[in-house]
Amino acid sequence: MSSSPAEPLRGASVLLVDDDDDLADVMRRALQRQGYEVHRSRAGTDAIASLARLSRLDAAVVDLVLPGVGGLEVVRGIRRAFPACRIVAVTGLGEPLMEEAFRGAGADVFLAKPVELAELFEALAAPR
Repeated sequence: MSSSPAEPLRGASVLLVDDDDDLADVMRRALQRQGYEVHRSRAGTDAIASLARLSRLDAAVVDLVLPGVGGLEVVRGIRRAFPACRIVAVTGLGEPLMEEAFRGAGADVFLAKPVELAELFEALAAPR
């Protein structure tokens, strides 16, 4: 892992879905400083509903455990609505079966919490 962040997709629209307000706030501010346009949802149900309001979605960061609809269903919804979207799944349950389930749902990258910001930036900027 490099010590400097990967080149961000400046102006890219990112959906951040996590119910941990403190962690999500840190990620949101860091992403905005890198030039991303961040849309935040606390619950899976809200994230799914927000897909209809977004005209474009370049990337998403989705937690597994969410109030309402779970992260796997959110990933599936994003993949259906925005097939070219880069999806980064994050969870504190960093087990191989979780990674397999997320990838099966359509996630491109799986990161275990706690997520290093440089690792997140690299995952978002990598080609799909």
